[in-house]
Amino acid sequence: MDATERQHDLEISRMEYDDGWTVAADLRPLADDEVTVELIDDTAVVAVDTPMLRTEIDIDLPDDGGTASLRNGVLVVEGSA
Repeated sequence: MDATERQHDLEISRMEYDDGWTVAADLRPLADDEVTVELIDDTAVVAVDTPMLRTEIDIDLPDDGGTASLRNGVLVVEGSA
């Protein structure tokens, strides 16, 4: 299943495969050093800290676990089935 949705004014893409899943969120124009990500159960907690904005955003994940990477303002969380 592939799905794209808007959550917290973010464009979030969710893809599920036979052997896992991927959730991607476009965080641009934020720089990678302005964002931290912590995976807690089936939620990615995204903390934003800029001179103009401090907030946390929760992104629902299909399952517990997974690994997060952030590159050029795009957050990718991947997990196995």
